[in-house]
Amino acid sequence: MSVTVYVAEGCTDCADLLADLARRRVAFEVVNLTRDPARLVELAALTWERRLPVTVDHERCSIGFAGRSSSWSELGLSLPRSG
Repeated sequence: MSVTVYVAEGCTDCADLLADLARRRVAFEVVNLTRDPARLVELAALTWERRLPVTVDHERCSIGFAGRSSSWSELGLSLPRSG
């Protein structure tokens, strides 16, 4: 079983979470929102929180790592404008 982790570049909480998952040998898929900002729409449909990292395990979303998280705006992210 694999979890999906939404992260952004420059997010130390995201880097810490990915390192922890790798250390514990948890299978995960990374969605890098810096490289693929269109997937912010997908993440916004899963949670109203606008913070990272987000871990999705089936229908459950966990936000942050070790009690810390970064806002989308702190990371320069925002939902794409609909046309």
